[in-house]
Amino acid sequence: MLWIALYLSALPLQLAQRGTKDERPLVISDGPANRPLVLCANPSARDLGVKPGMTAAAARALAGELIVLPRNPNHEAQALHNLAAWAYQFTPGVVVHGPDGLLLDVAAALKLHQGLPNLLVRLRREMLELGYHAACGVAPTPGAAWLFAKARHTGRAVRTCTDHAALADRLTDIPLDLFDWPQELLSKLAALGVRRIGQCLALPRDGFTQRFGKAPLLELDRALGAVPDPRPCFTPPEKFSSHAEFGFEVNDALALLFPLKRLLKELEGFLRGRGAGVQQWHLALEQSGRRATRITLGVVAPERNAERLLGLARERLARTQLMAPVLALRVEADEFFAYDERSQSWLPDPQQTTQGWHYLIDKLASRLGEDKVSRLQSVDDHRPERSWRRTAAAGPKAQPLPLLQAPRPLWLLRTPRTLLTRNGQPLCQGQLRLIAGPERIESGWWDGRPVGRDYFVARNPHGETLWIYREHRHSDAWYLHGLFA
Repeated sequence: MLWIALYLSALPLQLAQRGTKDERPLVISDGPANRPLVLCANPSARDLGVKPGMTAAAARALAGELIVLPRNPNHEAQALHNLAAWAYQFTPGVVVHGPDGLLLDVAAALKLHQGLPNLLVRLRREMLELGYHAACGVAPTPGAAWLFAKARHTGRAVRTCTDHAALADRLTDIPLDLFDWPQELLSKLAALGVRRIGQCLALPRDGFTQRFGKAPLLELDRALGAVPDPRPCFTPPEKFSSHAEFGFEVNDALALLFPLKRLLKELEGFLRGRGAGVQQWHLALEQSGRRATRITLGVVAPERNAERLLGLARERLARTQLMAPVLALRVEADEFFAYDERSQSWLPDPQQTTQGWHYLIDKLASRLGEDKVSRLQSVDDHRPERSWRRTAAAGPKAQPLPLLQAPRPLWLLRTPRTLLTRNGQPLCQGQLRLIAGPERIESGWWDGRPVGRDYFVARNPHGETLWIYREHRHSDAWYLHGLFA
């Protein structure tokens, strides 16, 4: 087995900053409402002397324009849940570890990602695109990988360990305070001069157990791989929902594109893990003093590329007038479809041509409005004038109806035109010659618009092919209903 640990330090602060480029002093507060304390602070606030542990009031005295946001554990848990769903595209062995990290079992996925170095580079790059900073640790056991990630975060030089035989040697100098052990236990060990894993393992096991209990030694054994360390794997949700708060008011709709890009990157990773795409997704703008504005965007064919989805959202936001400042942004998707991966060949193929045409339709619908761009959809009705309707060009398509075997013209007249006759034979720029038919259509009795017609395909002396019919009750009258191309 081989594990990659992703340790997200100061996750509440990362969540507050991933929705904006603003570098004003910012802190996350925690504790009682009447005396909140600074949990973490961004570099701008730390430069002004703000430190974790001081009161929010003291921090405001040091930094006049300080933004203080209360900690929201529910948002942190949801963000870690979304990040696990995003990481599912790399391996199905994803584990949510505590409140600030993930563990990925990548042993079976290394060949797919062309080796461990490539996978680590991609993980770091794409997490930065999402707005997260994570320290990575690699080891044959999940516990050791987590210790390496925390050690790397503290600035220690930790090498990647892929060989189980070398694991004990690499763990020797790791400090014990990286374990989530009670401070009382760590203080007792420090009083004995035991501050590192190697020193702890050198103690007699029986004496250690009698004095400090079995739990610390069991955790050490799991990190070393001496005993099994089973971890419950994460199961991706059936729906996608991701949220970004700004900490201040946004009055320009186009200023929402920066946080929106990160949310759509998260959606792309979620869809890659499912091997799916979306044809419709929702953008909710949480506004000050108003109900959230909900914008629905659709595409002609299933899509998951974040850049394409962002381009369509840009067109829509460009013509959106904000009635109130926006405080937060949410992206949601609840229906997914099979997705065909694009070919990477340098030769053009019909599939890429079709996808380019679909993207043009999507962009026109976003820029002009969905009511301005339509497509035709077949309806389960035998009457030709009622067998189709206009629908939105973007969004999920209805199930196609089976095609009729009988010939149908592409051009139907809005109203059938009465034809002249000679000796009972229809005329249209000369006498018509019937070349196919009759096709009887008798329908509509249930809605008060019954028809009873016999349709024929006819050709005139000029070579034009027409679709004509006559009524059952008035067999002498002929009507032109359509023209073939």
